[in-house]
Amino acid sequence: MKYKIPFIRPNFPDPNLIAGDIKKIVSANWYTNFGPYEQKLRQECIRYLNHDVSICTTSNATLALDVAIKNLFFPLSTKKRKVIIPSFTFVAGGEMILANGMEPVFIDIDDNWQPDIEQAREYLESHSDEIAGILLCNTFGVGNVLVKKWEELATLFEKRMIIDSAAGFGSLYENGEKIGARGDCEIFSLHATKPFSVGEGGLISSKNKEFIEKCREATNFGFSEDRKATHLGTNAKLGEIYCAIGVRQLARLDEKLSKRRASYAKYKNVFESLDFKFQKNMENSTIGFVPVEAPDAEFANKAIHILQDNGVQAQKYYDPLTNHPLFDKYEKPLPLHMTNRLYERIICLPLHDDMDDKDIFAISRIIGSIS
Repeated sequence: MKYKIPFIRPNFPDPNLIAGDIKKIVSANWYTNFGPYEQKLRQECIRYLNHDVSICTTSNATLALDVAIKNLFFPLSTKKRKVIIPSFTFVAGGEMILANGMEPVFIDIDDNWQPDIEQAREYLESHSDEIAGILLCNTFGVGNVLVKKWEELATLFEKRMIIDSAAGFGSLYENGEKIGARGDCEIFSLHATKPFSVGEGGLISSKNKEFIEKCREATNFGFSEDRKATHLGTNAKLGEIYCAIGVRQLARLDEKLSKRRASYAKYKNVFESLDFKFQKNMENSTIGFVPVEAPDAEFANKAIHILQDNGVQAQKYYDPLTNHPLFDKYEKPLPLHMTNRLYERIICLPLHDDMDDKDIFAISRIIGSIS
């Protein structure tokens, strides 16, 4: 079915601009392996984040997670084989935990849809010796308002912490600080569906320059400068064409985010009379789409079906990791009441860089008419 209002509408630079970049790449005869555009994209991303960070580019965010896990959790995993991760997140994080020979410990979310820090604390108090690290997730790319407390928790129990901020390049923490410099590292996706997109790509950002250098080596088979494999690596390099697109996309990112936040404000304004809940600090995020919590599960299911029947591509997101058969055999020692409640009630609504106000009001009218 072709929707009149699609869930996500990728927005890429003018093809003529990209064609000019490709000509330069062909002329330089340098298509990958940390070429001029990769170097420029890294420096521009560092400048944009405005922190004392270093950045490693990757061919996608899943491999960014893999590289970060290998370099932060894997050295500890012979005895400490478990990783704390929220169930309410995208499947890639859980898969990379398994791929590295470790096991997920699923925690719940709080009433702001972010990982439940108190549940994590309680588990660490009784199982710290089993835990290799924490894979915290900034849900929907929204900066966790408790990020400092999470860092304090990780320090208290001497745990490494990776923050999966996949859709959040350009988002802000509650204090106005750009996401990208917290935990031991943060992970970003540059997939075509993300507000900052190159087609397929990822980033690892960290204040630890030595760690980022190890990550960069790991994306190139673990080679050091003398092309000797010194530690476990893979092939996760981001090619020059994707990097060239990234440089173009970054130059207009703030303009795109301004439009997205304005559209989000209109969504909130027209939903004020309805009993819907919005995520705290969403207005300061990149807003890849608009998630709302309906009053109950029946209303949410009815709304999604009616919206889809009217040509609006609404959907549920995320399907909790504990709903996936891949994770059936792993221990689920903690209650996931908020995770299950939110998944039953969530409605994810379309948002684009150039969202038409008429579409926002049309979606609102459809939902407002549901009894």
